[in-house]
Amino acid sequence: MKWLALILVMVVRIIPAPQSVEERGGSFRYNPSKVEYRLDPKANIPAEGYTLDISRTRVRAVASTPAGLFYAAKTLEQLNVNGQVQCAKITDYPRYSWRGFHVDPCRHFQSVEDLKTMIDIMAQYKINTMHWHLTDDQGWRIEIKKYPRLTSVGAWRTEWDGGVHGGYYTQDEIREVVAYAAERFITIVPEIEMPGHAVAAIRAYPELSCTEEPVGSFSTWGSPDIVLCPGKENMFRFLDDVIAEVSALFPGDYIHIGGDECKKTRWEKCPACQARIKAEGLTATADATAEERLQSYAVKRMEGILAKYGKKLIGWDEILEGGLSPNAAVMSWRGEKGGIAAAEQGHEVVMTPSHDGMYLDHYQGDPKIEPETISGDNTLEKVYNYNPSIPVKGVQANLWSEYIYSESQRQYMFFPRAFALAEIAWTLPANKDFKAFCTAVDRACEDLDRRGVNYHIPMPEQPGGSYNHVVFLDKAVLEFTTTRPMRMVYTLDGTEPSAQSATYEKPLEYSSDATLKIACVTSYGKLGKVRTISVEKQALKPATELETDPGITLRSTYGFFLSWADIPSSAHWTDPRPIKSFRDIPRQEPTHYNMMGLNFYAAEATGYIKVPEDGVYVFSTIFDQLWIDGEKLIDNGSEVKKHSRHDNSVALMKGYHPVTVRFLSNVRGGWTTARNRGEVLFRKVN
Repeated sequence: MKWLALILVMVVRIIPAPQSVEERGGSFRYNPSKVEYRLDPKANIPAEGYTLDISRTRVRAVASTPAGLFYAAKTLEQLNVNGQVQCAKITDYPRYSWRGFHVDPCRHFQSVEDLKTMIDIMAQYKINTMHWHLTDDQGWRIEIKKYPRLTSVGAWRTEWDGGVHGGYYTQDEIREVVAYAAERFITIVPEIEMPGHAVAAIRAYPELSCTEEPVGSFSTWGSPDIVLCPGKENMFRFLDDVIAEVSALFPGDYIHIGGDECKKTRWEKCPACQARIKAEGLTATADATAEERLQSYAVKRMEGILAKYGKKLIGWDEILEGGLSPNAAVMSWRGEKGGIAAAEQGHEVVMTPSHDGMYLDHYQGDPKIEPETISGDNTLEKVYNYNPSIPVKGVQANLWSEYIYSESQRQYMFFPRAFALAEIAWTLPANKDFKAFCTAVDRACEDLDRRGVNYHIPMPEQPGGSYNHVVFLDKAVLEFTTTRPMRMVYTLDGTEPSAQSATYEKPLEYSSDATLKIACVTSYGKLGKVRTISVEKQALKPATELETDPGITLRSTYGFFLSWADIPSSAHWTDPRPIKSFRDIPRQEPTHYNMMGLNFYAAEATGYIKVPEDGVYVFSTIFDQLWIDGEKLIDNGSEVKKHSRHDNSVALMKGYHPVTVRFLSNVRGGWTTARNRGEVLFRKVN
């Protein structure tokens, strides 16, 4: 019994950590019929809070709201280990009233069943708000009966490779998801974007834009200047009609209107917009341009529409630009600055700063080995450590889906960082402890396994940047770290590691060629992704004798190619021409943030790099291929090429070495390579 008691003491650490736990001796043999749930509105318990009194013979849960009893039950589920619940007195309540997570089916669609799975899990961890991003440039995802083309046209896009992506939720499906969430005390907040991020709507109804020109699929990521026209009354009538149907589907108080990243260049030239600016007296001020004040006008009109249907407005922090009515709430994503300004003006604020941990589409490990995503560095610990600097309504973590091509990948990006969100939103900072949280994360991830849900397990990382081909001259020393405390196991004989393999405890040294396989392993014996690292002893590759650098020359051929092998042998290549630097390679044709009407091409450039001293160098590039001394060193293949993920090392002698780079100007997975910084970077490692 002593051993059992020890285990039970350890597992009291649940997610999110309760505000107060008084542990007692003994345990309760879990039996739902011995649990008393008492709803007492007069109890001195905060909304959504509860008390649990667990003795050897019974459990009593008390709450002042039904949500509180629901969360008490969820706590008991976590405390139940092999049919035993440790005796304790728990007093618990939330830190914030808005505990939100965000889903984005606009870039890549998410099924109703997958949404329900996510709702189930988040309810388990006391999250109470789902922000459902339903409209954007790349897709309109909600049925509006008065405007059928929003889904027949706006819900579908043709990708650059010819594939078609799309989908939408019928109003019956919306009701189904809303009801499912409500049963689990999750309120759904829909987002209907305006005045920017509206290409899908404009594709369906071009008269909503300034130019009224037909628009094709927007199949890349970013912010086009094709936006709604606030100079036209028909645009506001359209929004009124949409909100009339949306508000009837969502019983919550708020509707999110976006309001972010709206380019105003077309408003500057639009007669209707300029007439509106003049008629409303929206002159420029020291704090805002006339067009920014026009956006403020449009947002205030939208707020009036929402009020007509009994709804409140919430939007991204850009809605502050040009002035905002005092009844609107602000979601601060560009850091905390917007949220702080909004709070000072008396607005309710939800903090969701992207680079402070609240964007779960950012990397959660070394970008050199993790799946491609947008940018950033939001590890589990960084997410966990986020703490709003001012009192706010709540916090929210967002998962944008530009680089999420499957539901498995969506889950991989969301978990376990969503557990850190739960603790930020519920638990007071004084009761948080990252080490104890990590222990609880393992139990939570075991539950994900039972549900068949994917999640992130850290990979062993090399400090300074990971790469899988380690070259050395005399001796190699490989050091590894992890983004959260985990045991690492490895093999040296080419076999796959297991939980029983050797444990990494100190840097590994090599004096001859070898193959290392290394992975992280959870406390319950599950291995993460295995990294295979080849270790090779090399002689220095001789330099080329040159008195001066002859520069870089480039040749190109036009066409849309997804891989170098797609270029036909009959392709017409231009004669080689000089360029100033490798950075010029992706700039051979003009680009535009709308990413429409581009001239795509393949390019091959040759030149030299100058190595400052003998040694082993790690090279990095997001070009398609990099060749050094006539040998291919990096091949980024057919991946989405936004960041370098195939760094490689080579031993080079001091002096000049011939280099060839190959570049494809194309769009893959929504990313336009013409946006890349064409660089060949290298650093000496020994």
